Amino acid sequence: MKFLLSTFLMLSVLILAAQPNLSLSDKLPEDPAVSKGVLDNGMTYYVRANDEPENRAELMLVVKAGSVDEDDDQQGLAHFCEHMSFNGTKNFPKHELINYFESIGMEFGPEINAYTSFDQTVYMLKVPLDEAEYMEKGLQVLYDWACQNTDSDEEINAERGVILEEERMGRGANDRMMKEWLPVFLKDSKYANRLPIGKVDVLENFEPSVLRRYRNDWYRPDLQALIVVGDFDQQEMVAKVKEKFSSIPTPSNERTKEYFDIPGHPETLVSINTDEEAQYPIAYVYYKHDLEKSKTIADYRKQIVENLYMGMINNRLSEKTQQADPPFLLGQSAYSHQFGPLSTYMSVAVTQGDKISTGLKEVLLENERVKKFGFTETELERQKTAVLNNMEKAYNERNNTKSISYANEYQRNFLLTEEPFPGMENEYTYYKEFVPGITVDEVNQLAKEWVTKENRVVIITAPENEKTIVPTEDEVLALLDDVENTEVEPYIDAVANVPLLADEPYGSKVSAEKSLDKVDAVEWKLENGATVVVKTTDFKDDEILLNAWSLGGSSLYPNSDVLSVGFTTDVMSQSGIADFDEITLNKMLSDKVFSLSPYIGELREGFNGSSSVKDVETMLQMLYMYFTEPRFDDVSFQSLMKQYATILENKSTSPEANFRDTLNVVLSNYNEREKPMSVDRLSEISFDRIKQVGKERFKNASDFKFFFVGNIDLEIFKPLVEKYIGGIPTLDKQEEWVNLGIEKPDGVINKVVHKGQEDKSIQYIVFHGDLDYNAQNKVQLDALGRILTTRLLEVIREDKGSVYSIGASPSTSKFPEAEYTLAISYGTSPDKLDELKTAIFEIIQEYANNGPSQEELDKAKEKMLRERELALRENRFWMNILSSTYYIKNGDFSQFGTYNDLVENLSVKSTKKAFKDYFDFDNVISVALAPAE
Repeated sequence: MKFLLSTFLMLSVLILAAQPNLSLSDKLPEDPAVSKGVLDNGMTYYVRANDEPENRAELMLVVKAGSVDEDDDQQGLAHFCEHMSFNGTKNFPKHELINYFESIGMEFGPEINAYTSFDQTVYMLKVPLDEAEYMEKGLQVLYDWACQNTDSDEEINAERGVILEEERMGRGANDRMMKEWLPVFLKDSKYANRLPIGKVDVLENFEPSVLRRYRNDWYRPDLQALIVVGDFDQQEMVAKVKEKFSSIPTPSNERTKEYFDIPGHPETLVSINTDEEAQYPIAYVYYKHDLEKSKTIADYRKQIVENLYMGMINNRLSEKTQQADPPFLLGQSAYSHQFGPLSTYMSVAVTQGDKISTGLKEVLLENERVKKFGFTETELERQKTAVLNNMEKAYNERNNTKSISYANEYQRNFLLTEEPFPGMENEYTYYKEFVPGITVDEVNQLAKEWVTKENRVVIITAPENEKTIVPTEDEVLALLDDVENTEVEPYIDAVANVPLLADEPYGSKVSAEKSLDKVDAVEWKLENGATVVVKTTDFKDDEILLNAWSLGGSSLYPNSDVLSVGFTTDVMSQSGIADFDEITLNKMLSDKVFSLSPYIGELREGFNGSSSVKDVETMLQMLYMYFTEPRFDDVSFQSLMKQYATILENKSTSPEANFRDTLNVVLSNYNEREKPMSVDRLSEISFDRIKQVGKERFKNASDFKFFFVGNIDLEIFKPLVEKYIGGIPTLDKQEEWVNLGIEKPDGVINKVVHKGQEDKSIQYIVFHGDLDYNAQNKVQLDALGRILTTRLLEVIREDKGSVYSIGASPSTSKFPEAEYTLAISYGTSPDKLDELKTAIFEIIQEYANNGPSQEELDKAKEKMLRERELALRENRFWMNILSSTYYIKNGDFSQFGTYNDLVENLSVKSTKKAFKDYFDFDNVISVALAPAE
């Protein structure tokens, strides 16, 4: 191993000999835009000014301690400590912390959150900056989390129920199997017995002092980092951080922090696990390696080499899924950090029930092929171009990087991986300097380093049934030996050196142009009848989004065709285009940064896509070809059918799948078109019908509306639109969707699905009805959902300790009939289903009788206005505005810009009326999952 590594470094030095400005031995620099330091008490800080998004700051407290640091009597208490930080600190007693932040428009979950892992606990806030007080409060919360948590006996005991419900919701086949294989994977390591959720008996019975002992040991400044990134003056913020957080005391007689090993093993370890509720087999092979930290430029260069390797081997594995009878549904290989001091090279195959050994062998044989023959020069050149183009796009977007991206990067730098942050300018330079000189030989060398007999672990998880053929441990070991002794052939890289378009489209000109002043966009009518709407933005420097649609969708087809229609765009996407199959097409377009996907919904069909600025023409070419030369490949169709058969084969054993199917059919009032999907129903799908439907849905430009949002130069873009969209054929036909009459059932519906062995339940309660569809009512429903969600969290989660998460989600639709739904969902103990439903109905009735308080309404309104403020700087928001307004209002933007006024119009009186109108207890659907009887 040492010889191989030294050879690699010698090659690298020789390659860089002609690049005197970069020395491999140099330490990687830290981005000068970041102020990083260590306070006298040992706390690390990272501060960076960044105005994306404007008027916001990302705050994090990172604690370099997690579940692996727990004593035996503390299993689960690292995570419990995280919860308790929201339940009382010196300056925010009990639940005042959440109440305060919600009052200034912050949302619990997206903007106030935390997580616990094996090695770390991380707290996150996204704070508005309208008032200086908001940042001061945010910093105070982080200060309190760092050293002033209350952890009262009363609050600890009250939180037990919430934690236990979180544990309950994690139960299932995957969890049961993981608890079997994880101790094998982490043999002789403390990590094997420290799942962050902990042990139920500990969670139920620990004394509060045991939790406080954990916090006292590990919540201390030398194990903590403060991260502040946002739209502020950087030097002023550094001064605030130093002044405030330097006062955190350094503990005396601090406990020694241990960093636990994950020992190696010369033998191959095997763990085979089956479960009656598992959905499909997955076979993993892990090759364990010590964590390597990137400290020098040479280390960074090696990471580039590793990324090239992973891209190429996964391209090869992806090709195998294109076969008519693929050896696996999904195959991947990757080298990455797992946790603690462990990195792994992992090869994984998701397989059919009778092909576990076949799928595993095929994935591993690709490793052997690389070890023996390596990658080809053409593969490497193609991958080099792809990574350079992606890095160029990231570089172009460097001034639009979200603050959360920077904060996450600094978090990783502080933790065990010590990931460097040289800055995008340096990283782009490294890629441009290093990538051209990377050779096939040095990439191929990685397979010999990564794929070893030592420290190897094989894990198989699979359904437990007669159809699934699960290999024994001896058979697995024999398979590994067989792989090494199998004669493999070199990979042949077939490349098509022809243009994507054989003939240039004739095109048609813009015949009419209209300015859409309300949304600062332009509408073009082309001579072929197509409508194109374009909005230029500066939110992203290298992003252009596409959405296109026409009316019709699956509603135009009889019940006998519904499955064929549903699979049409899957087959189209996997078949390639024109004369090029998917494998050839991917190679041809590997140097392009774009995506394009067709879809067929119930009422519309269309496309979603995105591209870099320089590759927008390629996206338009593909769009044109979907209309003029769609490809329907029988091999791709057969491959998809095999894949779906595997996915569906054991679906009936899954409690959650049964529950979802029942919910969907009940909500459709058992409409024939909403029958659950099964293996038997795959026989209803006709390849010939798919070809017909695909051609019918995408053939008429005059029936389509095309929307583009992003960094668009109209003078350059207009001729491209005229050429490609203007070149799409036109038919003298305008289609409309058909109202299929699929409606939710009236009356009170109660349904319980009894399935599964775990003592857990899922509940959906759906209120629904006709809607006077207008902007004010939509805003009112949104506020109603937020108010109810907050109260449900307070009462059902916090007061009763009966759920981990719960929420009320409103939705509206105008077509085919204007209606609303309000869905309340949560997981809980089966014996609490009736109790909680009663409690929820009582809360709703209270609002219907008395309305919310002014404070509750103000919180909801503030959240809505804050979200809108951020959304206005997002391309996807504008795409939705443009596309939906043409769909719902036929392009009438006269009411746009009134959103804030609509929110301000909301009152306690109007919200009280909304609770009464929209929650009709005589028209409600309840579907629950409960254990098998």
